[in-house]
Amino acid sequence: MPPEAEADALRVQIFDTLERVIDPCSVAAGASAGLVSMGLVGDVAISDEDDGVHIAVTLRITSPTCMMAAIFEVAAVRELEVLPGVTHVEVLTDRTYLWHSDDMTPEYRQRLAVYRKAQAEQYAATQPAMQ
Repeated sequence: MPPEAEADALRVQIFDTLERVIDPCSVAAGASAGLVSMGLVGDVAISDEDDGVHIAVTLRITSPTCMMAAIFEVAAVRELEVLPGVTHVEVLTDRTYLWHSDDMTPEYRQRLAVYRKAQAEQYAATQPAMQ
């Protein structure tokens, strides 16, 4: 494994990079979010090998029937393999993980709540008053 400080810096880069992979369901919900904000990033392993740094990432999905798993995997590999010093990236999806909305980051949950409240208020404003 790279020295601890380098591994920590790379871990930050990995999470920043995975946050740029946007979950289209979050876009459809009106508040786009990356894989990290959605709570879809599981284990991340970093190892220093003879040919360079190897990264292994486990992704989660919101439902076992989610059709985005393969797309997330491809996008994550494409984004991670260009990080400096990285020579191998493996991304797998844990389809057995039972995702819950609590897995989302607190910041994203708050942003989503604000958006949903605004949507509800906007909808209510278009409805005739009940007498």
